[in-house]
Formats: sequence, structure tokens, C-alpha cells
Amino acid sequence: MANPVSKEYQNILVFDIETIGNIASPNFVEEMQITVVGVYHYDTDEYKVYFEQDLPELEKRLMEADLLVGFNNDHFDTPILNKYYKLDLWSIASFDILKEFRSITGRRVGLNSIAGATLGMYKSGSGADAMTLFTDGKLDELAKYCLDDVKLTKEVFEYAILKKHLNYTSKDGWLRLKIPFEYNLDTFIPEHTTKSQSAFI
Repeated sequence: MANPVSKEYQNILVFDIETIGNIASPNFVEEMQITVVGVYHYDTDEYKVYFEQDLPELEKRLMEADLLVGFNNDHFDTPILNKYYKLDLWSIASFDILKEFRSITGRRVGLNSIAGATLGMYKSGSGADAMTLFTDGKLDELAKYCLDDVKLTKEVFEYAILKKHLNYTSKDGWLRLKIPFEYNLDTFIPEHTTKSQSAFI
């Protein structure tokens, strides 16, 4: 399957993590523990779930990654996942949809605001729901919830890259607003890659 978002780079990963712990803590990165990671791999066109015991397998894929894509991942997902590895995830180019959205609008919104207004699609639950599923031992449901978020993030990402704009709802929910979202990944990726991955050796 041809990669629709980049001509030059194939190893693009869209990812989302679910966690357990006190998310309100000022030290949440140190205190939160990963329960599952969901990933879409562009190079193989597959969705995969990685539980904690599977994280070494994911690290092998991350070592070859050209770009990490997420929603609020620079603030939450990447720093938490990074503590599990010697590999420096910050050396990999990152496309944080929320971060780029805020750089354009100055606003912070949830994934539902953008996905709902842009695609008519919404999250299937919340992070609190994911914690409950984990504590109840419902790992299959947890994996499905995580991958639902990955699929939603992927759809928003592809729409933004291909259509060059995004929609979002106003704070009161009454208005649908449109913003330009013009990125060329073939230039974005090398500009945001530090390639210090050799630090893991």
C-alpha cells in the first residue's frame, strides 16, 4: 500500500498510550505506568497492540521510525514511553497534532473537538475508562479502546496532511471553525530529526 502522507518516508508510526496512576500529579511522567501502547505502522499498514511485556518488540520498530504521530504526545505519551527505553525517543521527529494546532490557533482543544468537526468521528471512551478496564482485567477491551484512539488520530492526521486544513468546534460547541494546516512531511521530518539514537548503545 502506498503511503499517502509522504513520498520519501515510510516508517511513520501513529501511536497512543494508556496508563495507570495519578495523572493529576505534577510528577505524572515518573508516576504513570503504561498499560498498553497502540500503534499504526505505515510501512506495513497494520495496527498493533503492545502490552508492557511487548515493549522490547516495539523498541525495535521505534529504532527504525522516521516520524512519531500523536495527539498531545509531546506532553504525555512520548515522555512516559521514553522512560521505558534506552533509545531516546526525542531524537525521532514528532508530529503532535495538538501542539501544531496550538501553534496556529493559540488554543487547546480535545481530540473530539477536531475529529468531530472534521470527520464526524469521536473517541469511544476516556482515559479514566481505560484505567478501569485495566484494573478490571479487561485487556481485550482496553486494547480495542486504545486502537480506536489510534485510528481516530490517524484519520485526523491524514485529513490534515492531505486536505491542508482542520475543523474544530468553538468552546461552547455551537460553531464549527476552520484553520489552515499546511505541512509537507518530506521537509518536516528531516527538520525535526536529531538522530541521536546512538545514545541507546
